[in-house]
Order: sequence, then C-alpha cells, then structure tokens
Amino acid sequence: MKQAFTLIELIFVIVVIGVLTSFALPKFNDTREYAVANSIKQDISAISRAIKSYYLIKGDINDISDATNFNDNLWTKDSTGLRLDYSIASSSCASIEIDKAPPAKLIVDIDGSSHKVCQKLVELGVKSFEEELY
Repeated sequence: MKQAFTLIELIFVIVVIGVLTSFALPKFNDTREYAVANSIKQDISAISRAIKSYYLIKGDINDISDATNFNDNLWTKDSTGLRLDYSIASSSCASIEIDKAPPAKLIVDIDGSSHKVCQKLVELGVKSFEEELY
C-alpha cells in the first residue's frame, strides 16, 4: 500500500500557507515604509548638520549644495538654492530651507499627512523645527 497525503491534508496545508502569507505581506510592506522613513530621517539630520557647520565656518550660505551633497533623485532643490524638498507621489513629505533674513534660520518642515512614509517619519519622532544659524 502506498503512503501519500490525502487531498484534505494538501488543501489544509495550502490554506495554512495562505493565512501565514496574509499576515507576512502587510508586515513586509510596513517594514519597507519604516526603512524609507528612517533613510529620510538620516538625510534630514546629515543635511542639517552640514548646513550648520558650513554656516558656522563661513558665516553665510548662498546654496545648500555648497554645504552638502545630497541625492538629486530623492531631494529636489528649488531655483534659489536655499530649499530642498523630498516628495513622494507628487506630495511634499519633508523640506529643508534656509531663511537668510537676519537672524539666518534653518527651517525643517515635515508634512505627516501626505503619504504613508511621511506618517512613519512622524512616528519615528521627526518633527518640524526652526533653528537659528550661528
């Protein structure tokens, strides 16, 4: 007599695999969004530090590109050179701006309502802030 799985056993295994997959895929997507949000958080921190250091040494800044290198595919610089935007699906998620009016300020704006990744950014504790440059 042959030993084999019955049709019921095979169907049961397929159902169990389907249920496990239904839990795993959303968690995988959520993890990806957190990874992108963490990347944006690190970019904001690095760019802000570079701008502050540059301003401290030079006493002025005319273009953010003078202070730091950033990924042009992710961050877009406006025509003045004093503002960077990170957009997802045509909506701005984060912006970094230098206001040169005395006293010069670094302004970081986070819009947590525009995209899921932006919401994750807020969940990670990233907040809008304004800091005077010295």
